[in-house]
Amino acid sequence: MAQGDASAHAAGSRLLGLFFIVVAALFIGLMPNAAKLAYGEGANPIAVLVIRAVVAVTGLAVFLRMRGNMLSIPRPFVKRTALAGIAMLFSAGGGMSAVAYIDVSLASVLFFTFPFFVAAVNHIRGLTRLGRAEVICMILAFLGLALALGVSLENANLTGIALALISSLGIAVTVLATTDTSIALGAVRANLHMTLWAGAYFILLAVLGPLTGAMQPMRFPANAAGWGWVLAAGVSFTLGYLFFFIAATILGATKASVLSILEPIMMIAFAVILVGETLSPLQAVGVTLVFGSLIAFDLVPKRA
Repeated sequence: MAQGDASAHAAGSRLLGLFFIVVAALFIGLMPNAAKLAYGEGANPIAVLVIRAVVAVTGLAVFLRMRGNMLSIPRPFVKRTALAGIAMLFSAGGGMSAVAYIDVSLASVLFFTFPFFVAAVNHIRGLTRLGRAEVICMILAFLGLALALGVSLENANLTGIALALISSLGIAVTVLATTDTSIALGAVRANLHMTLWAGAYFILLAVLGPLTGAMQPMRFPANAAGWGWVLAAGVSFTLGYLFFFIAATILGATKASVLSILEPIMMIAFAVILVGETLSPLQAVGVTLVFGSLIAFDLVPKRA
């Protein structure tokens, strides 16, 4: 009976983790589309990055205080959250810079090489052992994503590819560091401090960047609709990453990272709904391949 209860608990935890991954993908899928609409109302990327960090820190801090939880974290975790914040800065900076050299679709696909980095590190650490079937599912999901995003190598160059891979490595480090912190301290506190550091770095970049001529000053939305989309980007960023790290504490960083390939598929869905884009037959094949591969990946028996 005890063994049956343990099996039922494990199955319930797995389903809960999968639920949080899907919810995270929905929010993170909404985030870039909300940002794109905010850009159309006068905002620029650095302003959106700063505001979404402020929204996240404020929301998470208020939530913790309402529950009577501590906001501070033990000193050993300060360096880890600071590292995660730096990694997120590199991830955002690499991604924003890459699109100046290569197509957005190629940059997005290269960004989603990060599950391979996470899987490799956790394999070396002995936390997750992936079999051949799981690796094949990961590769098929990645190829499906390339089809879904309509990737073309026509305008590719090494600088853009390198910057996109820096972005991917940045988010991989963020995932690894913040997942470990989430397991120890809870996902809300871990996300609060990771985002607090990231927000500080974004603000520093927003101040120093224009002074050096490396970037434009922050430009905010010109109307209420634009501010609404910026806030939507901030809320979706907050909840998307929070639910992702909750899922990662349940499923493990590797599995959560692989299943997060759903996120750009959700971006495509929101682009169709909100922006009016359409899918080509090849993109539809890619979306189907991503879903099929991720379902197969989840169903492969877990290795010890």
